[in-house]
Amino acid sequence: ARTQLTNGTLGKIQQGPGYTTMGALRWQSSGVLWEGCSSSAAHPIDITECYGLQLFADPTKNLQDSAADSPRQRIEFLTAGAADGTSWVYERKFYLSSETGTTNHFFHLMQILARGGSGGPVITLNAAAGKVAIGDVVRGCPKAGCPSIALADFTDRTTVHSMTVTYGPKGSVTYAVKDATTRRTLLTYSATGSMGTTSTSLKFGTYRLAVAGMTASL
Repeated sequence: ARTQLTNGTLGKIQQGPGYTTMGALRWQSSGVLWEGCSSSAAHPIDITECYGLQLFADPTKNLQDSAADSPRQRIEFLTAGAADGTSWVYERKFYLSSETGTTNHFFHLMQILARGGSGGPVITLNAAAGKVAIGDVVRGCPKAGCPSIALADFTDRTTVHSMTVTYGPKGSVTYAVKDATTRRTLLTYSATGSMGTTSTSLKFGTYRLAVAGMTASL
């Protein structure tokens, strides 16, 4: 059975009740959020405790702030802000339908988000221009470029996301994305140095700039 948590019609963010979902997370949603997923033989979703995320293709719908100059759609799960010097290990699963397309604008599937200092994303997993890429906002991409794969190699499969991170100015991160069925590694990245300051969270889901011509996100 599926339970609808948000219907995406309010033009603002709705938030879940504290950091209780899946143990230590809360959700925030301007779109359509379900507790429970629709799996099928053609698109088997291998996630036990599963939430369904849907954003509409209409750039005037599912907006987190209907009056904002920069219209954005967001459904994310997030951890509470962690202190500098603390270390965490995260593992989760994710499924993105091939009905979901990209634009040339940001579409974050994951971000390490700093809340202290000037704030903003530190590490991202971004779907844009037909690719899924790991980005490092603080250090920039390596000379060889940001680790990336074609969008088609990421969609229509359950992916396992494993991360070990130490937050703070002297932090570190190791992040890997694997195919849940084949265990093939799709993306990896590691870095040392600044990983947020004062209070830093892991966020994942679907968060994007709402623009004309985009597809629905499923």
